[in-house]
Amino acid sequence: MKILIISPESPEISVGGVERDMKNLIDYCLRKNKEAVFLLPTNGKETTERNGNVLILRKNFLYLNYKTVFNKKEVPERELREKSKSFFVFLLNMLEEEKIDLVDSQNFYTGFPPIYSLVLNMACFSKNIPLVLRCHSFTKTEMQKSIVNDLLWEKIVCVSKSVAGDMFNKGSSINKLSTHYLGVNITEFKPQAESPWLKNNLRLGEKTKIVLHASRIISGRKDILKEKGITTLLEAFSQLALKNQDLMLVIAMAKPPEKLTQEFSQAKDKLSGYIKLNNLEGRVLLKEFELEEMPLVYNGANIFVLASENETFGQVYIEAMACGTPVIGANVGGIPEIITDNYDGFLIPPNNSILLAQKIEGLIYDEKTRKEFIKNGLKTIRRKFSIDRQLGILFNYFEKIVAGRLILFKASLSAFS
Repeated sequence: MKILIISPESPEISVGGVERDMKNLIDYCLRKNKEAVFLLPTNGKETTERNGNVLILRKNFLYLNYKTVFNKKEVPERELREKSKSFFVFLLNMLEEEKIDLVDSQNFYTGFPPIYSLVLNMACFSKNIPLVLRCHSFTKTEMQKSIVNDLLWEKIVCVSKSVAGDMFNKGSSINKLSTHYLGVNITEFKPQAESPWLKNNLRLGEKTKIVLHASRIISGRKDILKEKGITTLLEAFSQLALKNQDLMLVIAMAKPPEKLTQEFSQAKDKLSGYIKLNNLEGRVLLKEFELEEMPLVYNGANIFVLASENETFGQVYIEAMACGTPVIGANVGGIPEIITDNYDGFLIPPNNSILLAQKIEGLIYDEKTRKEFIKNGLKTIRRKFSIDRQLGILFNYFEKIVAGRLILFKASLSAFS
């Protein structure tokens, strides 16, 4: 089976859940010698990279430049026409030349303007190639729901049962829906006995205890400080900072794509304002890290906290747990599918700063609970969320789709013979 994987996000441009998934998919296909073509955006020179059975194409027609028109961000019509047409023509040729058996499209309903989903469906339909939609996000608009429900996706693969349930409630066919969790590369994300890197990088004392938060601070063109639970975390940390002088809060902010640097800067300024409002200047550090640095970041933290108002899955939880860092999350979305409360982490209601402060203090200073969560968290990752397990299951699922389509094709031929 030869698969084409298309993503609106690239780990070389920005950092986030989809980007992490793309990196893991590329690494997995290289290690397992899978036949795969990756089609990724670039805002620079277009490149073609072939390594064994893996071909990586970086194309400008997947990178869109948004302009502000009447206080609304949109892609200029001429650019959208030219790039979507280039995408369509390229697909028609490449699907045939590379003999693609299945196309896996990542988050098309939120990552691209609707025309991209339409031309992708047209190209796959014309070549009789099964097209899978991978869903990392909830649908938020009527247009997004229509893209998911009304186009010719062979299957709709969701990153959590929470996302699948949301899709079903909004009209997706139960016969098309399935859940396949993301995974973590446990050869990269693993416990390290001594890890002074983070404290050295941030110039913190050896006895400092680090509470780590890692997330995006913008989604598209708006800040998501409240949605990611950052404002609640600051309120909780302000209750602990005065009496626990050894505590430091580190907020690792996901690097944005270049086209969103202005929005990122505005969100960062707003975050700095919240830090001042909570009298936490000097006790909270804001830092951007490269994806390759994140295993060192997790290993250098005492606990990891992401108490979002909602979360489709939460790749950062499984990364932290794989590094032996105990976690606190909110009891919403796909998070309870990762964390079992009081077994391998704490789950709390969102927007509850008092309870969050209690859980942070307990997990930081209760060594018995910390060790128990670390041990059980590592068990959870090995049993359920290793990349080899999850992507092995996913690729087997893709092979069944291709085999099923082949059976239908042969049956249709015999009917006309």
